Amino acid sequence: MEDTGNEYFNDLLLMSFFEAVNKYDDSNQTEFTMHNLIHDLAKFVTGNEFLMLDHDDTSVKPAQVHHSSDLSSNIEQTRHATIFCNFWSFRVPEALFAAKKLRTLRFFSPTNDSVKALPNIAAVFKHLRMLDLSGCGIRSLHKSIGVLIYLRYVDLSNTLLETLPNTIQNLCNLQTLDLSGCHSLMNLPNGITRLTNLRHLIIKDCTRLTRTPASIRSLLNLQTLPVFIVGPAFDESLFQLVHLDLRGELKIKHLENVGSIVPVLCLEKKQLHSLGLSWGDDDAKSDHYPSRQPVEGHHTNHNHAETMLNCLKPNNTLRKLILNGYSGVLFPQWMNDIMLPNLTELVLNNCRRCEKLPTLGQLPFLKVLNMQGLDAVLSIGSEFYGVEGKGTAFPSLEQLTLKDFPSLQAWESENSQDALTCLQRLTISACPRLETMPQFPSLQHLELRNCNARILRSAAELNSLSTLIIDSFPELLHLPQGLLQNSPLTSLTISSCQHLSSLPWDLKNLGALKSLTLRWCEELSGLPQQIRNLTSLESLEITECTSLVSLPEEGIRGLHSLRSFSIENCNNLASLPKGIKHLTALEHLTIMYCPNLRYLPDELQHLSALRSLSILSCQVLASLPEGLQYVKTLQNLEICSCPNLMDLPDWVENLISLRSLAITDCQNMKCLPKGLERLNALQHMSIRDCPDLEERCQDRGADWKKIYHVPYIYIGSSASQQATQCCCKHFKLQQS
Repeated sequence: MEDTGNEYFNDLLLMSFFEAVNKYDDSNQTEFTMHNLIHDLAKFVTGNEFLMLDHDDTSVKPAQVHHSSDLSSNIEQTRHATIFCNFWSFRVPEALFAAKKLRTLRFFSPTNDSVKALPNIAAVFKHLRMLDLSGCGIRSLHKSIGVLIYLRYVDLSNTLLETLPNTIQNLCNLQTLDLSGCHSLMNLPNGITRLTNLRHLIIKDCTRLTRTPASIRSLLNLQTLPVFIVGPAFDESLFQLVHLDLRGELKIKHLENVGSIVPVLCLEKKQLHSLGLSWGDDDAKSDHYPSRQPVEGHHTNHNHAETMLNCLKPNNTLRKLILNGYSGVLFPQWMNDIMLPNLTELVLNNCRRCEKLPTLGQLPFLKVLNMQGLDAVLSIGSEFYGVEGKGTAFPSLEQLTLKDFPSLQAWESENSQDALTCLQRLTISACPRLETMPQFPSLQHLELRNCNARILRSAAELNSLSTLIIDSFPELLHLPQGLLQNSPLTSLTISSCQHLSSLPWDLKNLGALKSLTLRWCEELSGLPQQIRNLTSLESLEITECTSLVSLPEEGIRGLHSLRSFSIENCNNLASLPKGIKHLTALEHLTIMYCPNLRYLPDELQHLSALRSLSILSCQVLASLPEGLQYVKTLQNLEICSCPNLMDLPDWVENLISLRSLAITDCQNMKCLPKGLERLNALQHMSIRDCPDLEERCQDRGADWKKIYHVPYIYIGSSASQQATQCCCKHFKLQQS
């Protein structure tokens, strides 16, 4: 049935009924949208069968309602209903109770932990086939849900549910139960195994679940089970996977709880395309370096882990494999050579005892290889490539990550000149002993983080890079010669290099550079005048370079293509150069946390493309530059935490394109300028943490007449603002 539905969907996709808009990198999911015209057509075809209601039951919107007298009969014909709720209300509108033929009920609600339970709907909608409560803040389901025996699809994903009622076992026709993202869910009722028609049990990201229910094998129709958790008291539940014909993805967690040899579980599961095997806590998605257990003191017996992994050999149709926390010394033979010929992605995480990498070079379709936390690996050599005159090594590999290899000292080049010819992205992180790396002819994106500074010399020899990220080199004093001579380079980021005092003077070969980011380089005292050679530069960000006193006057002049300029946390910066007037393409200017910045130059008047100006936490700034009044393109002005700024100048009325004005934490600002009411384009006005201004801008306040024409006004604390924003969004939702 699912295959047939997928074929129908693909047919509609080919006919442009749907459009793919987002591909999620960490899964096989893609988000699709429907064109407005197609959506209108679908509503027209469904007629009175589809209904949208607001929580207060007044905003009834069937697809076709011609007269209010038809409202009751229209609801009686309704089969599919969507209810829009808000932060304060979560109930079924009384108007919907007349829909005795209702088959689909969906709630759209912001997550709100004040909503404890779903209203009792079983007494009214006994023939429901589909119930969607995803994203709602409910903590419990009423036991009466067991009465809805015709339910086939229940979506409870991303809710605050802690338990499920035992009566859920009565839903004998249920085919799909989605509990993904229920982080508070602690267990599943054992009776769930009585749902013999269940085909999809989705329990991804249920972080508090400790085991999968016993007798899961009784669900003979089960096709989707993304996560299987071996309980702390091993009861042979893992053996039950043999009896299930699973497809899609499967992750088996807490394999350390297995106390005996397991059978070959996944060999016959030809529809399984992704397999994850995990021992211990799964920190594969952590953004931080994982805490390291000493190799000698690991509690898991590595011989048992090796035996177990040998028994968990997947089918050769597998496309993605993840190993996390494996404590063996050797990888199984089935990972070597071409025993997984269809593998496209491989993740090895926290395999801290493994001394050698598996032989992967002959996997013909491997595109992504991510290896993290392999403490015992000393070198990467010929055994990794596995070619030995047999052909190209890693013929399809595009992305390679080496992270947290504390013992890695050598990375040998493969003798074959054809090795890694398709590699485009390389990340090397936390490899403190690695000093060199091979050359890759197609490499475009290189990230080097927290490594030995000598590895930068190898990076200087790469001539195909378009993106270079250098991060966390605390002992780096200067960049090696030739590193910034890469003419194809379009993006350069240098961060957390605390002792880097300057950039190379010769930047003439970086004519293609579009983005330059400098962050947390505390001793960087300035930029070279040769920055003017960066004629293609569109984005410049300088953050927390505390020794930066000024910017090069002549260097700034050449940045004719610059569109975004951000300066943050530069404590010693006293002013911006007058040469800023030559940035005629600049659209966004942000100045944040520059406590010694005393003034902005009047030359801002020449920024003929400027649309957004943000000034935040510039404590000694006393006024806005007079020249700013001539920037007729300015649409957004934000001023925050500037205590010396006493008022806005009267010439603000000249900013005829201004659409948004935000003033926050300017406690010495007493009043608004008189000409503010002439800003007819102004749509959003926000005033927060400005006591005098807040009082004057309240309804009937002294400055209310200056701003009452603005459609969206936010005055006062963040809580009041949040409520106002919510109401505004709610109003627009009803009117759509």
